[in-house]
Amino acid sequence: MRTLPSIVLTGALAAFSLPLAAQDSARVHDPKALLAELDAAGIQPEKAVALKRVRLSAGLATLTLEGKLVPVAPVGGQVREMVFFGQGRIEMPAPDPIEAGQLELFTGSAAIDETFDRAVLVFGLDRAVEALIKRPATALDETETRQAREDYEKWKKGPERELLDVRGALWSDALGDAPHQNLFVGRFHGQQRGDFLYLVDPQSDEQVTLGQFVPIEATEKEKRKILRQLAREQRRGRLIGVELDDLGQWDTWVSSSLRTKDGQPVPGAAPFEPVRYTLDLTVEDSVEKVRGVAEIELRPIVAGVRAIEIRLPGDFEVREVRQGDARLPFERSGGALTAVLPEVPSPEGTFKITVEYSGIAIGGESKSYALLDTQGWYPHVGLLDRATYEATFHWPRRFDLLASGRRVDGGEKGGLKWERRRLDLPTWGYTFEIGRFAIEQRQVGHVALTLAFDPASRSQGRDSRKEIGDTVAESLAFFEATFGPYPLDELTVSTIPRGFSQSMLGFITLSDLMMLDTSFWTLILGFEDRRTVIAHEVAHQWWGHRVGWASDRDTWLSEAMANYAALLYQDEKIEPATGAKVDRKSRREDVLVGPIAGWQNALTATLADERAIESVGPVVLGSRLFSSRTNEAYEPIVYKKGAIILDMLARSMGEDNFPKVMRELVRVVDGRPVSTRQFFDLIERITETDLEGFVARFVEGTGLPEVYYTYKYQKDSEGKWRVQGEARIETPYRFRFKVVPTAGGFDVRRERLDTIRDLAGLALVVPVQVSFYDPARDEGRWKKSSEPNALLKGRMVLRGDRVPIDIPVDFEPRSFWLDRDKRVFGRFFDESRRPKRTLCYRGEDQAAAGRLDEAIKLLTEAQAAEAWVGDPNDKPSSLDLKAESREIDGRIQLALARIAVDRGLEAEALAALEKAKKGLRPVLGGWVDEEIKVLESRLDLRRGEYDRAFKRLNKTLLKREDSDSTEGFVLLAIAAHKSGHAEELKKAKDAVKDSGSDLSALGN
Repeated sequence: MRTLPSIVLTGALAAFSLPLAAQDSARVHDPKALLAELDAAGIQPEKAVALKRVRLSAGLATLTLEGKLVPVAPVGGQVREMVFFGQGRIEMPAPDPIEAGQLELFTGSAAIDETFDRAVLVFGLDRAVEALIKRPATALDETETRQAREDYEKWKKGPERELLDVRGALWSDALGDAPHQNLFVGRFHGQQRGDFLYLVDPQSDEQVTLGQFVPIEATEKEKRKILRQLAREQRRGRLIGVELDDLGQWDTWVSSSLRTKDGQPVPGAAPFEPVRYTLDLTVEDSVEKVRGVAEIELRPIVAGVRAIEIRLPGDFEVREVRQGDARLPFERSGGALTAVLPEVPSPEGTFKITVEYSGIAIGGESKSYALLDTQGWYPHVGLLDRATYEATFHWPRRFDLLASGRRVDGGEKGGLKWERRRLDLPTWGYTFEIGRFAIEQRQVGHVALTLAFDPASRSQGRDSRKEIGDTVAESLAFFEATFGPYPLDELTVSTIPRGFSQSMLGFITLSDLMMLDTSFWTLILGFEDRRTVIAHEVAHQWWGHRVGWASDRDTWLSEAMANYAALLYQDEKIEPATGAKVDRKSRREDVLVGPIAGWQNALTATLADERAIESVGPVVLGSRLFSSRTNEAYEPIVYKKGAIILDMLARSMGEDNFPKVMRELVRVVDGRPVSTRQFFDLIERITETDLEGFVARFVEGTGLPEVYYTYKYQKDSEGKWRVQGEARIETPYRFRFKVVPTAGGFDVRRERLDTIRDLAGLALVVPVQVSFYDPARDEGRWKKSSEPNALLKGRMVLRGDRVPIDIPVDFEPRSFWLDRDKRVFGRFFDESRRPKRTLCYRGEDQAAAGRLDEAIKLLTEAQAAEAWVGDPNDKPSSLDLKAESREIDGRIQLALARIAVDRGLEAEALAALEKAKKGLRPVLGGWVDEEIKVLESRLDLRRGEYDRAFKRLNKTLLKREDSDSTEGFVLLAIAAHKSGHAEELKKAKDAVKDSGSDLSALGN
């Protein structure tokens, strides 16, 4: 067990830190009596103490307290919770660049330095509590007593305490479990951030968490609808105990392991990890309800622990928890279940506990059924949770039941079918499905393949079933050849009426919605080709199971590698190489929407503060990419960006060589979980390649490089053709805004924040294609034409911010592309084909950087440039050159208007705005309308015309739900402040509070 001291008190108190071994871990208390004390505990105002300049170091944060501290009644003879009010401060630097980025995303700053006036503090370290409550006594008046009581009751009944299972942790600490004596929780009422939490949980791999619970935002009408839905679900036995106030999103500002003195991370660990699950489940005749008995064999990981943390959704009723014949006391907080062993188990060997439970696990309509939670139908223990399984099922005879593993026994008994299955390879989960299925059997090499189709599912005709079955068989054989042997001799694949597909070891469920036939509507809705969906799920048998993940930060490896594998399958088995002539009658043989389709648009979509989705965080953030800021970041970053960067890595190592590297990695790992760092360390050892820069830039970093390139076709002195030009790499950026006073009023200045700080260290391996006409290849078909009939393919490395292009070609080039198929993590702009648009973009970039003269020069060039000068055969059929020219000319005028406003040239700005409105009339609305209103309002505010600016911005921003102009809201704050509109001022400030905008010039 690690013995890192996590709490230190300084200032008026003597500094001390105690290793866990020095704590009194031999306390003996009745668990049920402790739980009753915990539930009955309330504040003790008569025992309040005064704190003066007390500094407390907890984990990575430092707290400063000056005010009054009110203890909560002791549990097991020891105070563990306290209420503070007065003047407090919490300070914490970001432990690494990733966490600095997350802090900046949620708070606008790369470090926490927040003052608070009230807090609830939870301590596991007994002597720290004793030192605090021995401070001089102080009296509370009636108002202070009422406030302290309200704060504690709000904490005790609030969603955060249950979300973090603080009740179970306090119970464990009261029982003397050594790790929880380093527990610390603080719920703070910040003067800038509102309520937020700081947690040091010794039983997490990343013990330190800082974040905030953000309640759901809904109108009264929407709240009534949600309440009706909750009531309906609760009548069916689901979401029991959930209230409207419980609904919301947990935002993690920081998550980190504790650090040693030299800054090295020291992860925590769960006290117990499962070795084997023995499950016995009965599906009742109604089908929805199940009764289960789960025997879990556990291995102790951390010494000195009696309390076992078990996860089971709160909808399930737990009848009892046992060790052998002894019934264990337990408590529940939502989906967390804490059970207490009679004594600390031996660190050697294993032991077993049994959980009996029942509840609603299956949902369905008509004749189709599906598990409500594919993993939540049985209890789980541990962080890694990789174990073997034996599962026995009993179910109504009119249904079929499918499950993972090998069938070892079965039959009928008491009017029920039953079956026992085993899965003897350790894996992270186990599942089943029940329904009425049309079942087919195939043999794929050594694998007995079972295909089960739900007849009531959508689009399950004969042709669909054949294509689904063929794709499963073909992709299974393909991945065995690519990544190594499939580890089992059986695989079951079923279609299920569910919105997502999932791959468990030996058992794949395919969403019937994702298996729809390709049609006009599926293309309009952007549904991925079902063949690559199937390939993705089959690939998980290797990536996710044979190669597992060590923590939530590493789950991206599973999804990104499965998506990369689907891309390989697409390239090798479905889609012809780019440039090959395809019979349009057999177009169905092309992937219409592949696994990375639309990745650039998805990653460059913007949030309310105008930052790109991609900048929300790197791939290693895992589930933290879901937050109150957006629920649209996880899939494009983990699935699409993840696959793109792995594809780039493959290109740098050689597309033929990389799958061989992955095959060797699978062999070496062979069923164990790995971290992201271990994954790339293994690749480095296998290939003797240094990947530190690649990991830092693409895996742990954010920022989508922008590449502008120009070129010409030149004939050298020897008569050889060359493509010559230059590629320039730019960094994406966003803005931070600051209110500044002017001679006549106020204005807003913007500061450009570059997403990529070191372009010099950037390296992109980019596919290159050149088309040309080769007479030797026409075979008489092209006598009257010299259209391109051949492609030269290669790759070049773009390193640094400016890279020359010089590519020899045997024949006259007709077309040239960098990253034609959008397989590089970057956005490529061809200035030679579309000079007007790219020159406009470059001018906007220069203006954003404050280089206004260079911006005007580029924008002027853009005005005179053509919309398209490339090969007419390459021009997109949807490109209307006249409309494109009008739109870009309007955009140019908008950029010139902003430059004029920045320079204080009002007449020039107004003239440019009028021209912009004419050119952009067909696309007015959205960001164009907001940009125009922002510039007009800046002019108003400079003149001190606050009412006029307020009316315009209030209508543009607050009365439209899709407004996302941070600059506009900063301007609205100025106008509302100066024109006396307090409510709108608050709304404007709320809209920009996490953007880092500086409104200090407005005062308080």
